[in-house]
Amino acid sequence: MKVDSFKLSGWRSYDLDGVSISGLRKINLIIGPNNSGKSNLSKYFNYLKRVAYNHLTVGKTIMVSENIDESQTWAWEKHEIKCEIKISCDNETNNNDKVFYKAEDNEVVLDCCHDIQLGSTFLKIKINNQLLFNEDNLIRPDLRMNDWVDPSSDVSGFGDNEFYWKKFLSSLVFVDPIRHHSRNSTNLDNHYFDGAKIIDELDELRCDKATPSNWSGYKKKMKLWLSEILSETVTNIDIVGRDLSFEFESDLHFSLEQLGTGVSQIVMLLSHLWINKDKNLNVFLEEPEANLHPEAVIKLVSIFEKEMTNHSFFITTHSPSLIDCINENWAVYRTLKTSSGASNITPNDNIIKYYETLDSLGVKASQILQSNTVIWVEGPSDRIYLNKWIHIFANGELKEGKDYSFLYFGGTNLASFTALEDLDEELINMLSTSRKAYLIADSDCCSQSQRNSETFKGYLNSMLERVNAAANKSQGVDSSLGDYFGIWVTEGREVENYLCKETLFEVLIDTGFKRNSIGKGENRKELKLHSSDASGFEFGKFDSFDEAISKCYKYPNNTQLGPTELNNIAGSYSNKKVAIAKAVVEKITRNNCSTFNLDSEMKKLVEFIRK
Repeated sequence: MKVDSFKLSGWRSYDLDGVSISGLRKINLIIGPNNSGKSNLSKYFNYLKRVAYNHLTVGKTIMVSENIDESQTWAWEKHEIKCEIKISCDNETNNNDKVFYKAEDNEVVLDCCHDIQLGSTFLKIKINNQLLFNEDNLIRPDLRMNDWVDPSSDVSGFGDNEFYWKKFLSSLVFVDPIRHHSRNSTNLDNHYFDGAKIIDELDELRCDKATPSNWSGYKKKMKLWLSEILSETVTNIDIVGRDLSFEFESDLHFSLEQLGTGVSQIVMLLSHLWINKDKNLNVFLEEPEANLHPEAVIKLVSIFEKEMTNHSFFITTHSPSLIDCINENWAVYRTLKTSSGASNITPNDNIIKYYETLDSLGVKASQILQSNTVIWVEGPSDRIYLNKWIHIFANGELKEGKDYSFLYFGGTNLASFTALEDLDEELINMLSTSRKAYLIADSDCCSQSQRNSETFKGYLNSMLERVNAAANKSQGVDSSLGDYFGIWVTEGREVENYLCKETLFEVLIDTGFKRNSIGKGENRKELKLHSSDASGFEFGKFDSFDEAISKCYKYPNNTQLGPTELNNIAGSYSNKKVAIAKAVVEKITRNNCSTFNLDSEMKKLVEFIRK
């Protein structure tokens, strides 16, 4: 069951004012240092499901007798524990559901109160902020009125309290930190996952002759996921005896028992979630980094996000590695202890709170990277084109600000940069700004002969010589400078020469860019184009686009423009490079990204960023 928000007070480190978590999304990251109370939300719902799930009754407020230990209350003071769960309107009901007040049409809030003195837990429901049952277990037949009657099956909402509580509690999955499939388990609830029965569940899937596609679908997905996480191709998965068997492309064979703890956890958890893929589960996962490498954690959560479309995840962690994965499908909450010892949970909804979270984890700026790769370009128009091409060649999977970011070197300043430590202290080290850097520079050549010459762009040659010298003397155990630093010098004059000529021309003669006249006042003269299509647009490999488009204009009497007029028009286009770039990228598609060596260079760049 999908949930919009939680409120919880009086439980463990949550004081009487409590904590409120709203704006829940697909992935909900609860992050904070040790002993900050980040796991108490999971502990509470785990407790609630254990004591209440088998005692749900229809047609009244649900009461469960349970003596809660005072150590589970705020400051051991035995105050009431209160919880509110707002059900999402995205939940859909069908005709078989015995519910009157549907969540898609009404605001549904589950209300829970644990009275420590009475040793009782009360489960209630509010519809549009109105309690459906009162303290005498009378039901309100019409929410618009204040009348109460004895509950019966013909009264509107009679079964709603039991329906929603059962749906919510059954959706809760708590991943047992011990999780290993071979250990004994007395757990009978198939939504409390500890891995003990995963082989039985998979064997049942395999033996289901009515829908054999389920088993083949599982194997296909699991092979794909494990190959991605382990960076080694898994060729087959099967059940052998009482264990899972895995075959790798390297001809190695392993059973689930033989896999490391972290990998076996991944297999069991993904298997369980895939088997229950059609349900709306709320999965609570504590500190996945405990047994998994940070990169494996990131890949695992990426699978949660992209593949487990019906599930929501609540992940507690004190590792900053997942923060770099944040996107619109994620919500991040920071947990800290106040001076009174109470836990405080706040959303990370701005950059200052983001930095505060890193501070609370003891993470210094030198210990994190804002993006995987810094791409150095000459100016903002280059950034616009590169962003679009990266989006196309990476199928939208790489994000600026997370996977890569841009810095500008301004062209003529390039000779002042180096890739590694240099004897000249005046040089700026590109790799000091990030772990990986990629330099993309215009050749600025006006002809192929100049491009092929040994002397072209001398300040770039200075850079290349330093890089080559550094590469010869700077080798790692398994890596070289080329693994961390890349260079792309345009095959033509500049980045714009990679653009499709027809697409560029279409933009250059569009409203806002097209020149209709030249001069001012009485010196103003009308202009017209030689042609309305790109056939007359002579824009070659080493042409400047602004000069090329200026030559497409003439006077209405077909008189050619002079050098001064041509320079004036070229200058007006050059001054609008950024605006032109923004307009051009709206029209760029994969089909027009094959000019010169653009295809091969972009594939190299995307591969470099992904590493």
